[in-house]
Amino acid sequence: MANIEVSVIIPCYNQGRYLKDAVDSVLMQTYKFWECIIIDDGSTDETKIVALSYHKKDSRVKYIYQETQGVCAARNNAIRVSNGKYILCLDADDKISNTYFEYAVRALDCNPNVVLVTTHYQYFGKSKKKVWLEPYSIEKLMGHNLFINCSMFRKVDFERVKGFNPNMKLGLEDWDFWLSLLEGGGSVKYVDGINFFYRKKRRFESRNDSSASKNLDYLRKQIWLNHLNLYASVYLPPKETVEYVQISSSLEYRLGRLLLKPLRYIKRLLY
Repeated sequence: MANIEVSVIIPCYNQGRYLKDAVDSVLMQTYKFWECIIIDDGSTDETKIVALSYHKKDSRVKYIYQETQGVCAARNNAIRVSNGKYILCLDADDKISNTYFEYAVRALDCNPNVVLVTTHYQYFGKSKKKVWLEPYSIEKLMGHNLFINCSMFRKVDFERVKGFNPNMKLGLEDWDFWLSLLEGGGSVKYVDGINFFYRKKRRFESRNDSSASKNLDYLRKQIWLNHLNLYASVYLPPKETVEYVQISSSLEYRLGRLLLKPLRYIKRLLY
């Protein structure tokens, strides 16, 4: 296992029909010193068959089964038995570019102050939209999530913060984990270009869209409780909160700004 630098963690719960795309994107990496741990979180579909078929082709692909415990426990359990010094979590229905590992590893190797490496992304499936991440600050991260779940971090930092918090199993676990990693300091490196591809499915099919939205108030409070010292140390500007971001990106808000634009122009002319 001496050559393993990156451990890719793929939790899978009844996503076997998509798993091939995710694993193929790992196999195509220009950086070769990785292992891929598929952790089956109690699936009843073809997940095991697909995972074991890849293991037969490439021993770097490994399969673990556990009774259903949720994504936080699945990631934690797989990371604890992983061999890489760098960790990247990839959902079973998403994909990455073939150079992502190469550039992310280089960023972590070159600067010990970098705690997290992330990248811009593009939807595929029901949407083809490209998304460019906004610049990082701890204040912004306190207000809303800034990063994709498929960001790379060090295993020692995972151990330092004791992994993904099980009390976030209903959603927003990535946001909570990034706060844990970064509240003690450190920087974030953005890999240039589009290196992550997020499958856009129908709303009822997406765990992120359904569970987190239903429990948003509870989960926001839980994040605050998980990071009381951090939130107590910084007065959060209202414009950085997730509520403001949701309002400012809503159709009603944008339509209102569009309708008011001519009136603002006339006002500037008059005054």
